[in-house]
Amino acid sequence: MKRILLVCSKEKTAQTLKTLLAGILPAETVWTGQLQQAQDLLAQNAFSLVVLNLPFSDEGVEVFIQNVSQSTSSGILLLCPSETAQEALARWLPLGVLVLPKPLSQPLFIQSVYLGLSTSARLSQLLQENQRLHSKLEELRIVSRAKAVLIEYLKLTEPQAHRYIEKQAMDLGLTRQQVAQNILKTYES
Repeated sequence: MKRILLVCSKEKTAQTLKTLLAGILPAETVWTGQLQQAQDLLAQNAFSLVVLNLPFSDEGVEVFIQNVSQSTSSGILLLCPSETAQEALARWLPLGVLVLPKPLSQPLFIQSVYLGLSTSARLSQLLQENQRLHSKLEELRIVSRAKAVLIEYLKLTEPQAHRYIEKQAMDLGLTRQQVAQNILKTYES
């Protein structure tokens, strides 16, 4: 089930938005009226979408939006007064924030919610791929260091060092990274 964080300072507006969101899709909607509490919730939970309804008296809106865009895969939907929508769009577009002017058009709001959710899904996939590639890169770095150690201490050639690590991994039922780490522990201690 999708989770939506609704950040809105007025309870009545929050209830209206919550009702509208409930009519769109099955999702758990969590509401808070304070940016700091929203930040705490984001640190503890994963949300598919963050809906931020301006204005806030707190000057922390900029920091909040930057934090959400840089540290989560959540889609961000910013609802702001129509007179500031163009400025907000220019400011937050580079961070992938969807900006909607108020008063809200229900069809546009619904479409924006789905767009925010699809953005979140794509970003989550990209982050997973990024983590997979970082792990692979770390493995290659460790294996390369282990090969260099084998070349230096055992006077093996690079193909021999490679074959040694591959054979050890197969014979011992370990990953190449585990074998490389064992080699590094043995020779670099």
